[in-house]
Amino acid sequence: MKRILVTVMILSFSISVVSAGLISFGFGAHALNTNPIVDDTVEMGSWEDWKMGGEIRLGVLFLEAGINGQMIESDRMEGLVTVGTSLSLFDLLHLGVGAGPAFGIDNSGGEIGWLQIGANGNEQYTNDLGEVINGGLIHYRAHGDLKIGRISFGFTYQVPSKGYTLDNNDVLEIGPDWDEGRIGTSLLFWLF
Repeated sequence: MKRILVTVMILSFSISVVSAGLISFGFGAHALNTNPIVDDTVEMGSWEDWKMGGEIRLGVLFLEAGINGQMIESDRMEGLVTVGTSLSLFDLLHLGVGAGPAFGIDNSGGEIGWLQIGANGNEQYTNDLGEVINGGLIHYRAHGDLKIGRISFGFTYQVPSKGYTLDNNDVLEIGPDWDEGRIGTSLLFWLF
């Protein structure tokens, strides 16, 4: 049984390495449902419950970094910066997972500034990007995309941690808060 499991793992890894390109870069639209998934029930809601925005992904072999954001109001955007891993099967099916801090951009005071989005939705206006990254609530994100040519359509699932940030390093807060999970969808164009 162990030999079969090891063989399947080696075969899967080999296929992913062979089928993945050296570098991939895609950008496009992203929509996020603001209704959380409660008790495994997805509440699609109305059109107003979905926030529109953009997404950028950069992959090097099996490593992947992404930035996505949604317009919350006309002068405010919230999003995630994630770093993780991805698996591309024959450049058709693309799966990935990552983690990273939440951030915001605000223009309500006449100047564009960063928002640090911490635990419990606490927000702090700052001009220091390092504070935003270190104090932002860590989120986990998974995505699955079907890629046809240079266009991909996919679904995302993102879950905040229970309160973990890079500043506080409280390991007890690193677990996902499943009651706040949200689904999304993306449409990306891949340059390479």
